[in-house]
Amino acid sequence: MLVLTRKPGEKIDIGSGITITVVEVKGNKIRLGIDAPENVPIFRAELNSLLARIGTEPAERASREFASDYGRAGRCLQRICN
Repeated sequence: MLVLTRKPGEKIDIGSGITITVVEVKGNKIRLGIDAPENVPIFRAELNSLLARIGTEPAERASREFASDYGRAGRCLQRICN
């Protein structure tokens, strides 16, 4: 794993067409902006692992779990998946 130090407003380029920008640092939270081509899926790691589980568990159970674990975003994806 590459570990970099960046200040707000500074950017990191990854591959072709993907740029990560440090938007804000507040306490122990960092807000990142991600510019990427539309065909590049971007998920938080915990959502990505949950989406992988949806493929291996009954859809109803996985989407209920998702909705309860991830609040409004989960309910939104639950409607999309059902």
